[in-house]
Amino acid sequence: MSYVWVDGQAFEPIGDSLDLWLAFLRGNGARQAWMDVSGGEEVCRVIRGDGEETWRAIWNGGIFMLHGAEETGPPRRHETDVAAMAQRLHDAVHAEIEAGAADVRRAALERALEILASPGDGEEVSDVAWPYFVLPDGSSTAARRLVAAACAAWPETPATADPDAKPARGEGSVDAALEAIAAAVNSAATAEPVE
Repeated sequence: MSYVWVDGQAFEPIGDSLDLWLAFLRGNGARQAWMDVSGGEEVCRVIRGDGEETWRAIWNGGIFMLHGAEETGPPRRHETDVAAMAQRLHDAVHAEIEAGAADVRRAALERALEILASPGDGEEVSDVAWPYFVLPDGSSTAARRLVAAACAAWPETPATADPDAKPARGEGSVDAALEAIAAAVNSAATAEPVE
């Protein structure tokens, strides 16, 4: 992914690695960042000492880019209630199963419920390990369990990059899974720092 700062019609390339983007944010005085999935789009909001930024994923004919610009809209909420989002995800997954999810999709949804019911982070019932490594050290077990369950509930998309392949909002567990991922990621800001 490439990262680009957009100032009116001017584009300032930042680089093509997460480290370069994070260094850019630090250099601009970023104090807080969170995922915002409200309003029908998925963005990263950044608060600086002197203002706010919004970063959006943009499809650029073969790759996704993250474009950042000054935020001029109203303040946005950032959900961090992991327990409430776990319940919302549970209810949405259960409703999708009851609505007739079949075969592979049903198995993925049942795995999401098993992860949510786990006394630990759910890794013992998960079929992939990566959801357990996306949150920083110090993140709660409940947040790790939530992000793993949400990833299990996320509908499969084609292996090739396709901007039109993302699941439609409002279908099945998509909204609840997306909100759960955002809450788990955002809750890292409330975690105790690791010594």
